[in-house]
Amino acid sequence: MDIMKEFQARKFGMFIHWGAYAVLGGRYKGEVMTEIGEWAQSYFRIPNEEYAQIAATFNPEKFDADEWMRKAAAAGIKYIVFTSKHHDGFCMYDTAYSDYSIVKHTKFGRDPLKELQHACEKYGIKLGIYYSQYLDWHEEHGGDPGDSHTKNVAGMSWGNDWDFPHTDQKDFEIFFRNKVVPQVTELLTNYGTIWEFWFDTPIAQEAKYSRELRDLVKRLQPQCLINSRIGHGCQDFIGLGDNWMRHGKMDLVIEAAGTLNRTWGFKFDDHDWLKPEQVINTLVSLTENNANYLMNVGPMPDGTFTPETDHILQQIANWIEDKKDAIHGSEPSPFPQILPDAYSTVKGNRLNLFLRNEMERMLLAGINTKISAASVPFRQDDCGNVTLDLKGVSGFLPLVSLDFDGKPEISQTLTVQNGSMHLFMDSGIYVPDTPPYVLYDGTAGDWKKPEGAIRWEVEIPAAGTFDVLLKVQTGYLGPWSGDRVMALALDETQEVSADLNNGEETPHPYCTIRTVKLGTFHIAEPGRKLLTLRTLSIGDDAAANLRIASLILIRQ
Repeated sequence: MDIMKEFQARKFGMFIHWGAYAVLGGRYKGEVMTEIGEWAQSYFRIPNEEYAQIAATFNPEKFDADEWMRKAAAAGIKYIVFTSKHHDGFCMYDTAYSDYSIVKHTKFGRDPLKELQHACEKYGIKLGIYYSQYLDWHEEHGGDPGDSHTKNVAGMSWGNDWDFPHTDQKDFEIFFRNKVVPQVTELLTNYGTIWEFWFDTPIAQEAKYSRELRDLVKRLQPQCLINSRIGHGCQDFIGLGDNWMRHGKMDLVIEAAGTLNRTWGFKFDDHDWLKPEQVINTLVSLTENNANYLMNVGPMPDGTFTPETDHILQQIANWIEDKKDAIHGSEPSPFPQILPDAYSTVKGNRLNLFLRNEMERMLLAGINTKISAASVPFRQDDCGNVTLDLKGVSGFLPLVSLDFDGKPEISQTLTVQNGSMHLFMDSGIYVPDTPPYVLYDGTAGDWKKPEGAIRWEVEIPAAGTFDVLLKVQTGYLGPWSGDRVMALALDETQEVSADLNNGEETPHPYCTIRTVKLGTFHIAEPGRKLLTLRTLSIGDDAAANLRIASLILIRQ
């Protein structure tokens, strides 16, 4: 199988953020940090000498790579990405190019990466490696953009400017030659086949370094895939922003990394855990949108997963046990828009539907291939309409399967499905040719001026009255400001509009999501219609930065 297709076929990975920062767990001298735990040294501005003393106490005696991978495999996880060196510079493997490692600097004295390599081989899990190639707070010449770049959240410095304050005296070339190149070389030489190399935060890294790293990876392991944080377009696949999901399908190879709470590395005081159902929804939603899900865990300093992590993994395992074939190796949804009541994937001649709502029946349009068998009673007419009898189907995201005479062919006309129509921004047409906004993971943001529009040509199969809703979200940890009015026109006969301040909120760990009712359309004649979404007014920059996620029409 082509390596890119194999990557996409695996669907579900586990990110493991584990290092000396787990010892602190977000606490330092009586203070509790508000940001992500692996950034503790920068957040508290801990001198290297003191941080090294903290790292020396790291002794995860309960670490069991076999137990980690057994739990991962049971949950349907097909690959992992392990933090070999994060921004603090502390190495979580046996390196010949630094004594600042869990093997040489602590009494633990073992190589977790080597043990994970063997456990991955045992359970059929692919091994990936994370490596911070630009930032390294332990090194005088580690990457530091200084005043040329804005600070990270909460004013955290990207580079170590507390031990090494003179940015003009730092020579990244020294760090790159003496540590980065040799360590990347040994990681790709000493740990078997590496499935994925996950670089991070290039910030002000020059393009020549990104290109050299790519050449190095491809020379040592040509099949190893590289993420987009290598910088300067040197990647094999696109990694979405932290905790951002896809809103619509793309032909690109995509991976979305997300946390189970509000941190990547372990924090004692972060109890804002996602429910297992939220995690499963994320997995299936990304799968139907042609993206891999890299779910993060932050093990504790003793080497075990948190009880909450174990609970989530067990619930995923319980749910996915009889549904793995509908996830792994599947193709994305064949429908041109999201189904209102189900996620969908295709595998061979089978259409898989994961029901999001409990209902007695479901009506699907545009099914142009004959159904030969189904897991529920069904009717199919000659016009491509299918009615599924769902009485008795219950539970969380239950699976319904339809088998066809051939690979299912679905009409790509945007139309009403089961009483409603859900449209993503990137399924529309920009007017004018240059869009007045930026697409972030399928959402339309930075719409700074009330000009331009998004248009969809849709099919309304029957007359009726439709409520018109707009789903909107803030950027990553951004403020909500809805001093903005948006309007949707139906052909040139009707228009509805509303201020985005008026909406019902949906919980999300990293943004605010609101569903705003724009109004109601009364459609007397069925047929092809033109929907045009535009901005009438924008109050401020925060309102302009709101991301428009989807347009929804629901038949009353």
